[in-house]
Amino acid sequence: MNLPDTETLLAAAGLVATAALWAVERFLPGRKRIGYRVQMDTRIGMNPRDAHSLVQLRLLRRDQEITDATLALLRFENDGGKDIVRQDYQEPLTVEFTGRTVIGVEVPDANPPDLVGMLTRNGGGLRHSGGRLAIPKVPLNKRNHFKLLVLLSAEDEGGGSRDEGADGRRPGEVVVGGFISGGRIRRNTQRWGPRKPSLALGGVCIILVGLLGGLLLNGSAEAARGECATGRLTVDGSSAFAPPMREIARQYAARCRGAGIEVAESGSLSGLGRLDRAGRAAPAGGPAFLAVSDVAAPPVYRKLEGRRVGIILLGLVVNEQTGVDNLTSAQVRGIYNGRYTNWEQVGGNDLPVRIVGRDAASGTRRAFETSVLRGSEPGTVSSYDCSGKDRDATARVTRCEVNSTTSLLDTVGRVPGAIGYAEVYAAAKHPRVSGIRLNGREPDIEWSGQRTYPFWTVEYLYAYGQPADGSLAAKFRAFMDSDTAKNILRKYKHVPCADQANVPGSACRP
Repeated sequence: MNLPDTETLLAAAGLVATAALWAVERFLPGRKRIGYRVQMDTRIGMNPRDAHSLVQLRLLRRDQEITDATLALLRFENDGGKDIVRQDYQEPLTVEFTGRTVIGVEVPDANPPDLVGMLTRNGGGLRHSGGRLAIPKVPLNKRNHFKLLVLLSAEDEGGGSRDEGADGRRPGEVVVGGFISGGRIRRNTQRWGPRKPSLALGGVCIILVGLLGGLLLNGSAEAARGECATGRLTVDGSSAFAPPMREIARQYAARCRGAGIEVAESGSLSGLGRLDRAGRAAPAGGPAFLAVSDVAAPPVYRKLEGRRVGIILLGLVVNEQTGVDNLTSAQVRGIYNGRYTNWEQVGGNDLPVRIVGRDAASGTRRAFETSVLRGSEPGTVSSYDCSGKDRDATARVTRCEVNSTTSLLDTVGRVPGAIGYAEVYAAAKHPRVSGIRLNGREPDIEWSGQRTYPFWTVEYLYAYGQPADGSLAAKFRAFMDSDTAKNILRKYKHVPCADQANVPGSACRP
């Protein structure tokens, strides 16, 4: 196990310290504090300026006309780090509206709602006299708030002077007073972004994250160099396993510059044969060639050494016009031996059965014969493309063969009444093709589900002998156990054998 270097540890420690300072600055101010702000303070322009206007509007309250009226909205909140109780108020909160008279006050909003009752109750609630508003001592927990909507009129309704008063306050000014022990009352300004300390700490945090990320990426690059090799490698074999294998190969090549991996899909048995020939022709050290197979290599290939890399789920597929979504194993065997020649015979639509099979090099075909048919698939090929019996008009069943999973799915989707078998992830993505439940069971990626679903197989990755240490073949085989490869296998609904090696009864165990 590689320990982090000193620079990485220091960067990580700095990041933790910065985060802690931000948390203290943001969440633990450590003082009792009431903040307030004037959210609105505006004239209510009811009277038209034109004295000869046909419309004359007046603002009345309790049948009394209010001239030169203004409306103010104030918000009070506990924006400190501690709760405030009634005993903390050494002097209650007051609001002085200079040059104006308070006509009335309401509480339009409060959190919690109980504050409304505390602020407005008879005998102990909000009180006003002249331009002064007294606010009762109400408890405020952290982030509690309330708002006051105040209706005011000009103090001098007779049109007298509204110049600056003797106390130096300008008419229309709003002054909040009061005193709480162990804290303060302050006017808040409307903030449209984070505070300066938060910005500064955020900047330091970004720098440290970048530094730490660079160090970790450098460490990842060092680790990647340990699993990388350069050169060219060919992986051939199963067409059912080709899509995830291509994606795994791309991920390896992206991590390891100078590595080129070609993935072919000539079929499981064909790939094993090509590997054996390449190995016998290669000099000492073995060829840059691996084979992936849906079945174990036949005994004739004595020099091939295989590893179980995954369990792949296979399934029966039909053309969507058949009208069938479930078959028993006995019905499947009856279809392939010619007992059933029309889908009506197994509960489907009135369509002739057309069988799309795989050629003899297919490992998927071997798995189908072993797991479902319990015998060989009929070898008679009566059709070139399954559209009709253009090769053998005397055959009981219309049957054609193709050489890949993609070709099989294309043919089943094109030919009404067609049936075949394929890897379930690829089948699910193909248009006009429907998956078939087998004996009422769905394919299940979990091993417990596979115990009750019969159609699956183990995927093997073969090399010719033991690949030389440090070679691309050896490094890529090891990469098949990585988290990257395992996640790709799961994406394609396969079970990674790296997760099943120690599970009792698992097919991944030799």
